Amino acid sequence: MASRFARWPAGVQAAVSLTFDDALDSQLAVAVPLLEAYGVRGTFYVNPGPGSRFERDLARWRAVHQQGHELGNHTLRHPCSGEHPFVEPGQALERWSLAEIEADVLAASARLRALVPAIGRFSFAYPCGESFVGGGPRRQSYEPVIARHFTVARALGGAGNDPATCRLHRLESWVVHEVGAPEVVAAVERAVAVGQWAILCFHGVGGDYLAVEPRVLRGLLRWLAGLQPRVWIDTVQAVGEYVAAARADSLRAGTGQTSGRWAER
Repeated sequence: MASRFARWPAGVQAAVSLTFDDALDSQLAVAVPLLEAYGVRGTFYVNPGPGSRFERDLARWRAVHQQGHELGNHTLRHPCSGEHPFVEPGQALERWSLAEIEADVLAASARLRALVPAIGRFSFAYPCGESFVGGGPRRQSYEPVIARHFTVARALGGAGNDPATCRLHRLESWVVHEVGAPEVVAAVERAVAVGQWAILCFHGVGGDYLAVEPRVLRGLLRWLAGLQPRVWIDTVQAVGEYVAAARADSLRAGTGQTSGRWAER
């Protein structure tokens, strides 16, 4: 089904955001240079706690931000469900409360702003794509917590989001792992064909974990280069701000259409 969004800006038919989780070494060594080579801005979700990988390579991550890439909040402690074998008991979301997750998220935002003073606005990504705290009858979504503090947030799931109806505080994204460039291109192509916002989630690129070979990202970037300018390729925060504002504008107008003020980015 085609998107019900009235239109993307400046004749654009769809949007794509490339995201990278956990501030991995291979992202600095491989992913950032590839993005730069193709003139694409990505979103890097980091855990900025004391002693973290992000803090260890802070000078290099500051340079990434200065190049125009987004540095986003991925919490301080990266809590996930205790069902994952790599999650220690103290990191299990089943044991956390809404107050605890909010404190962690706000502390991560404060650290990001302190470590990267010019950071500006940024988006959030749920660790492991999981947006709940507590277990059994205490289980509840912390999406409302995130909605109080961010314009847009990324989860996991499918690659495409209908900009007219998607949940801006729990956007779908496709984890790119154990696939080749043709499969990645095909997933994005399906979303682009119906005017959606495709979001991809990478971890390692040529190293680290959940890794893909550099040729996968290179092949995707080469294909995306041929789609511009009809496909808008930008950070999650940039696209999310536009979609949120355009939807609000439509509601005010009461027409279901974006007004002329959103015709250009």
